Amino acid sequence: MQQKQVRQFVERYFASFSAHIVESHPDYMTVKLPVEVDKDIGNRPFYWSWVEKMNIAYQPLVLTFAFHPDRLPEGVRAEYLHLGAGRMQQIFDSAKKHGRFLCMYEQKAGAMSASRRSTPLVPWLGMNLKVSFLCDKRRDILLYLGINLHNPRIVHDFTSFLFRLPLTPAIPDYFYTLDRRITVAEAAKMAEQEVARVLEAEDQSWAMEARARLQEELEILSAYYEELARREPEAADQELEDADASEENPKKETAGQPDEQPSIEATEIEWSDPQPVVEQPKSFDEYRATGGRILDFLRANGIQTTPREEIDQKEWRKSTPDEERQRRMEELKWQYEPRIEVQFINGGLFYLHSAPPIATSKEKTGAKFPGSGRIL
Repeated sequence: MQQKQVRQFVERYFASFSAHIVESHPDYMTVKLPVEVDKDIGNRPFYWSWVEKMNIAYQPLVLTFAFHPDRLPEGVRAEYLHLGAGRMQQIFDSAKKHGRFLCMYEQKAGAMSASRRSTPLVPWLGMNLKVSFLCDKRRDILLYLGINLHNPRIVHDFTSFLFRLPLTPAIPDYFYTLDRRITVAEAAKMAEQEVARVLEAEDQSWAMEARARLQEELEILSAYYEELARREPEAADQELEDADASEENPKKETAGQPDEQPSIEATEIEWSDPQPVVEQPKSFDEYRATGGRILDFLRANGIQTTPREEIDQKEWRKSTPDEERQRRMEELKWQYEPRIEVQFINGGLFYLHSAPPIATSKEKTGAKFPGSGRIL
């Protein structure tokens, strides 16, 4: 997405909300945000909560967006808007939020005759779907389906057909809409069946290859843990030998050495109290300023400590090799197991006078669907 496309998208976004463009320059634009846009990209939720609770008039936010910051005139302060900008992501989210569903009417030029006869508009349900083939790899295809709600049938590449039509959000004069003979839920069921038919026509070799890679990874994992289980007894025996050797070495070293005489300081100094009493500061801040430890401060102020044997450490125990093996096997299955996900992107109701082309029998057979060639 180049800067020219970014600007075109931003201009269409603000035009859809009838935003007031204060200044439009080839390198930047200044816009006064409407209420819906301000709530989505203005980044001031506390201001809007205060305005709505107090029921007062709001002050619109005015922003300046630069598309070529190196060519800004002197004295103009603007926010650089590009594809990776955070504000651009907010605009995308706002467009997705408000434009996921819509209702449009075809405005046919010259359709009104001298007798001013009314022209019917046929209801269509447009659905844009993303089908994802998932394993350790990913492939996405887009399906643009159109379902005729008056005379039930399905066409592909419906969105490309809509782009060629003059559409308006209000029904034009001397036009009327035909009744819907099927509901939206029934049309969605038809779309689900069409997606299943498209998936059956797709090549299924990717799933078999993914399962083969999964089986190979599982075999490698099993061989690793089998070798680990074989080496565990040897490692345990080696640890016991090292422990026995460490216990014998101190005895041998001290056997030939004479007994050391206790030092004078150790014999003459006797403590009446094994723990010296340290005067604690009045507050924790003063205690911390003197370099004291938090645990000592808590103990000095009567905070009881839990004995080690009473602490429940079951959740901290080390995993056994079998548990670790099972967990890693589940991770591999989640990563490699082939699966298909269908996601609804957006859609809407379209009342059209024109009819989309009907696909021939050759186009319907095989995997050469209009949407299947568009891979993300």
